[in-house]
Amino acid sequence: MEVLKAVEQIITRQTAPGLSAAWLHDGVIETSILGVAATEPQVLPLHSGMLYDLASLTKVIGTTTVFLQAVAEGRVKFDTPLQQLLPTFPHQTTFRQALTHTSGLEGYIPHRDELPAPALKQALITQLKVTAECDRQVVYRDVNLLLVGWALENLYGESIQPLITRRVLKTLGLQQATFQPDPQRCVPTTYDSEAGLRRGVVHDPKAAILGQHSGSAGLFASLQDLITFTQFAFGQRQSPAWPATFSQLGQDQTRAHLGRTIGWDLRRDAGGRTWLYHTGYTGTFWLIQPQTQAALIVLTNRVHPQVNDDFLTVRDELIANLMSARS
Repeated sequence: MEVLKAVEQIITRQTAPGLSAAWLHDGVIETSILGVAATEPQVLPLHSGMLYDLASLTKVIGTTTVFLQAVAEGRVKFDTPLQQLLPTFPHQTTFRQALTHTSGLEGYIPHRDELPAPALKQALITQLKVTAECDRQVVYRDVNLLLVGWALENLYGESIQPLITRRVLKTLGLQQATFQPDPQRCVPTTYDSEAGLRRGVVHDPKAAILGQHSGSAGLFASLQDLITFTQFAFGQRQSPAWPATFSQLGQDQTRAHLGRTIGWDLRRDAGGRTWLYHTGYTGTFWLIQPQTQAALIVLTNRVHPQVNDDFLTVRDELIANLMSARS
């Protein structure tokens, strides 16, 4: 399987206007930059080094990594209840449950996207209930990583986004990754004639409200930033800030063996190897196999000018074909 050739289907099938991708394998880094950054209200060229709204990849680069650092420092454990650091949180949900999306937490917050940040945070901490899904089912919800972020805020005495910036982005040398990007360097997301072009402003509504208190989305980064992070995962780069606990992520960390680890989804290839996998709503996805040192990074803006759901079909076919080809 020619991996980057397969990735080009995202453009040829018109499911995103542009992409920046990297395929790391056998000590080689192949990259591809295709298409344009925007089509509306005018065509914008796509250049190397442009920043993408990573959406939920923020969870694994940022919040999960800070948590793993805290575990490596002996400050928390996988099964530490969030309540130890969030006293007003009424449940015994653990970091493990939140980070594997097996918490069972759910609830309806009226007018959620219209609440100011303090009210939204308070509602998400105090108004959710634990359902029978707990430990029995993976149900992916942003609130799990928001809660982890707020617990880490209380642990370190700093808002989660500055915490990620200091402990991950700066210490690992992710030189372009930022929560406060220059819009002119960013690949746009949505466009409509009334709201205009969204560029350099986070697409996710909860992250937009919560600002520096959002550990679920909000990070903008370049392809090179994700390549650099991947090289740490491979052990090709070293830093005292890199959590030794990352090596545990190849194991299923759910109680009922549901196929998730701390922060990441797990995918198994035809050769029986486990890959770390995560996606982002804006059209980002990332696969890492630390033992064979193979990885696929794909950054797109499939939400420009409006959300393209056909992208998900192309992405899922691509992942399935890659996993079946890696025998």
